[in-house]
Order: sequence, then C-alpha cells, then structure tokens
Amino acid sequence: MNRSKIKPTIVVFGCTGTVGAEVMRQLSSADCRARGVLRNPERAYPVQIDKGQSNVSYLSADLNSVKELKKACFGGDGLFLLTATSPDQVVHEINIIDAARQSGIKRIVKLSAPVVQLPAKVEVSEWHRKIDDYISGNIADYCCLRPHSFMQNWERNTFTIRYFSKIYGALGNAPRNYIDCRDVASVAVNYLLASDALKDRSVVLAGPEAITNMEMAAKLSRVTGREIEYLDIKPEELLSQFINKAKLPEWLATHLVELDDLAIKVPEPEQDTITNLILRRPGIMDEYLQEKRHLFTRKPLWKLLF
Repeated sequence: MNRSKIKPTIVVFGCTGTVGAEVMRQLSSADCRARGVLRNPERAYPVQIDKGQSNVSYLSADLNSVKELKKACFGGDGLFLLTATSPDQVVHEINIIDAARQSGIKRIVKLSAPVVQLPAKVEVSEWHRKIDDYISGNIADYCCLRPHSFMQNWERNTFTIRYFSKIYGALGNAPRNYIDCRDVASVAVNYLLASDALKDRSVVLAGPEAITNMEMAAKLSRVTGREIEYLDIKPEELLSQFINKAKLPEWLATHLVELDDLAIKVPEPEQDTITNLILRRPGIMDEYLQEKRHLFTRKPLWKLLF
C-alpha cells in the first residue's frame, strides 16, 4: 500500500468554538479526515455528518483523562489545539499534548495569544506561554498562531449596543487589530495540511486594519442606522460592570480589561500579516458588521416581553 496516498486524519479540539467550527467546516471539503472532539457528547455538531460518504466524524472525551484523550488522538496525523479559555486551560492543553505525543501525532497547530511585552500584563497570555513552551519541548512539528483580537468578539457587546446604543470600554484612543475568525481558520488548515515540515513556530496574525472604539461606534452607527456612542470609562469601573452587571467570572472580567490596557501600552499592528498565508485578502470589519447587522440592531420593546 502506498501510504503517501492515505488521507491524513486531523483531530480538532475546540471544534464547537468560533474558530474550531470553521476549521471543521474547511477540513470537511479538504482531502483529509476531520475528527472533532467534543467535551460534552450532547453538543451539536458544527458540521453535520452526511448520510453518504463523509470525511467528518466526532467523539467525546474528558480533558482531564489522558486515557480518553489518547483514544481521541488515535491514528491522528495532525491536531488543532484549542480549548475554552479558563483557569484550567494549561492543565487541559498539556493533557492533550501528552496524549497526542503518546498516540504518535506528529504535528500540532495551536491557537495561542500574542507575546505580551512589558509594561503590559495579561494573565491569559501567560497561560498560553506555559502551553507553548510545553509544546516546543515535546512536539517536533508545531506552530503557534497569535491573533490579537477577533471581529467576532464584538458579539459580546450586542446587548449594550442593541438596547442602549452604547459601547463601554477603557481603551481610550488606542486602536485594536481585528481579524475574522474564518481567516484564522484558513491559516490553521493550511498549516495542518502542509506537506512539508512546518518552518514557522510562532506566527502573528493581524487583520487588515487597527480600529479605535470611537471608529467602531461610527461603523456600527452606519450599519444600524442609529447613533452608537462609545463611553470611555476607568478600568476599575469597567471591571465592576463586567463582574456586577454582566455577571462574568472575575478572571474573565480581568482578562477583558487587561486586553484594553495591552492595546494602550503596546500598539497593535495596523496592517494584515496573513494575505500571503491564505493567498487572498482577509475580510474587513465593514463586511463582518454588514453580515452580522441583525445582532446589533435594536429589537422593538414588545418583542422583549414575549
């Protein structure tokens, strides 16, 4: 048997997330097998399995069980590494790396975070650094992808935009670089399916423009047909809103405030870095906002009562 003609099996962790689901979708039309790993067996599949021939499959695994993770990795050639951001992320992803290595997986493409420079501090980036260091010591063929911020993250702000026509933040006039998750997935898939060993170990992924919150307010005003206002508040006030009003866990609220502080202290890229990686121009914010316009448009009050 000519093993060079055997389709590779790509194992996808985080397959129900925004980036992971798109990785699954793109792999479903590629010359490979895509195996999505679910933490909860009842989760909806991001890409449905065809009744006929399909290169997509799923299984569930406990991220605290290396035994179950080894079964998830069995026969895999490459692995997309992404788990939910949480204080357990370091333990979970190291468990996956161990299982991948023991199962014979040769390549890992990890969705990581930017390397944070002093004087900024982002605790979640420190979690990623620990995982990245562990990969480098245990996997020969790997790449860590480092986007700054996703366009889709704006969907966290739909409530205050939709019902109060306001954006709250502690970003001042600093711009942030946004990238479409679908473009990130395209980069990941290209690396996962590359025929040669990966030369890039750390890749900064930047979108086509850096945008301030005031510019975002103007863009949202345009697409929704009403005035959206950006209110710049103190970091401690923003943290309080996240914890007391949005009911976010303290670690996540702190992370979101730290990201604003990071953009102020360490300027983000103003031009894209991925055109040559995906061989096309990346998506722009205006396209994304037009596509997701319905998420930011105010609903009539009577619809909130039913």
